[in-house]
Amino acid sequence: MMKSAHAAWIGATLGVAALTLAGDVAALQPLSRDEIIARAKTVVGYSYWWGHGKWRTDGAQHGSCSGSCPSCSHSGSYGADCSGFVGKAWQVPSPSPVTQEQSPHYTTWSYAGSSSMWGPISKTAGKRGDAYVYNSGGAGHIFLFEGTTNWSYVKAYECKGCSYGCVYGTRELSAVYSGRRRAAVTDVVDTDGDGVPDDKDNCDTVDNKDQKDTDGDKKGDACDTDDDGDGDLDTKDNCPLAKNPDQIDTDKDKKGDACDTDDDGDGVLDAKDVCPLVADKSQQDTDKDKQGDACDDDDDGDGVKDAADNCPVVANKDQADSDGDGRGNACDGDDDGDGFPDATDNCPKVANKDQADLDADQLGDACDDDRDGDGAPDAKDNCPDDPNKDQADANHDGVGDACEGDLDGDGVPNDRDSCPAAANPGQEDDDGDGAGDACDDDRDGDGVSNAKDNCPDYPNAGQEDVCHDGDSGLDPTGGKDLELTLAPTASEEAGGCGVSPPGGSRDSGLGLMGLGLLLVLGGRRERRS
Repeated sequence: MMKSAHAAWIGATLGVAALTLAGDVAALQPLSRDEIIARAKTVVGYSYWWGHGKWRTDGAQHGSCSGSCPSCSHSGSYGADCSGFVGKAWQVPSPSPVTQEQSPHYTTWSYAGSSSMWGPISKTAGKRGDAYVYNSGGAGHIFLFEGTTNWSYVKAYECKGCSYGCVYGTRELSAVYSGRRRAAVTDVVDTDGDGVPDDKDNCDTVDNKDQKDTDGDKKGDACDTDDDGDGDLDTKDNCPLAKNPDQIDTDKDKKGDACDTDDDGDGVLDAKDVCPLVADKSQQDTDKDKQGDACDDDDDGDGVKDAADNCPVVANKDQADSDGDGRGNACDGDDDGDGFPDATDNCPKVANKDQADLDADQLGDACDDDRDGDGAPDAKDNCPDDPNKDQADANHDGVGDACEGDLDGDGVPNDRDSCPAAANPGQEDDDGDGAGDACDDDRDGDGVSNAKDNCPDYPNAGQEDVCHDGDSGLDPTGGKDLELTLAPTASEEAGGCGVSPPGGSRDSGLGLMGLGLLLVLGGRRERRS
């Protein structure tokens, strides 16, 4: 260094330093030796920057120094000189990020003196984080002590000069240096320098500030070969931080289910997946039970397992299957299997290929309980296929007249019976008009109704009655007397008992009577033949 320039720089900063050293300052924040060293490590590689002390922890933007200090020049925004580096590592007078300038900027002259923030130690009493300083004739230097093999050469962190920059290495501890120790330094052993004393550090030789210990075995994850304690080494464990001795990996993505947020690899996170262990992008859940169809053994939630359910995705507890085709009515488009879709089938539950509908009420006969539409249920209808609201049954045989084949029960079918509603097994029809005598109101066909005909079984349109007694005298088989008009004889007139026909004898009258009777009887036989 050039002494004149150095003296000028000291003069410029002396007033600030003197003010600081003049009295006590607020108590320093306690700092462990490991924290001091950990901060010192981050300066390595940065440039020497006269009168400054700031750098980054990521090692970026080192800056550069050229020339001979104090007349050296610097480029960049980061770097430190020897005293600026120690002040930042020691965090004096107060804590501040390493990326900011420490204020005030103490010099070697400051550290060589006394302060409430640091004090002298013997040369051989140095410990990690202590400093060694010299200041003489306007020149000086200070570095942080990290360790030693002997007291002639030590390991040190220092911002050594423009051509060296900030370095870590072994250097000579010459007689001109005296020891300094920051106040409020905690004297603990922290081998790995992570800020956790070895006696409390679960990985005392591996930096692990978070002290994370997943399996709680008092051995931190940073140095534990089986972090989750499941018996599978981390290097082979598909979930090194989640205990899973079975190593199940449903989707074979080399990430065990125990730590995989999508076990089945279907793109739906387990937290929202209705089937977290069965790939199911559709997320279909027919019965809305929050268990997707892909992993639900009763998709429709009807209490019948899918394997036995004849409609696995349509609830049908009754399992009704009208056509016995193994597909339940609830999901069968043709329940009765008659070839007609249920939507157009007039009997969707009863097979009826003919789709017969007698009463045209859109309800097929096969399933209509009143197929003739007469208002009488088929079960009680005496003619279920023939409308007959009156349910008439002339012969009381339980079969209605409307559908009775032999209405009068005379053994002659209606279509051949001359009196279908009146029993006439002989089918008598005296007048041959096709209407049997049993139901013909003019059975002799003489134009006079039976009720008024004085001879209903013999034609006599004139209704002759010679005796005026209402008897025709023409029906010797009808129970009436045969009447003849005879003139009395002279003796009858005289005696009242003899008769004779007028103008002739009694014998001639009897002969005429016999002839007439034969003619009548012969005529009747001819009519009946």
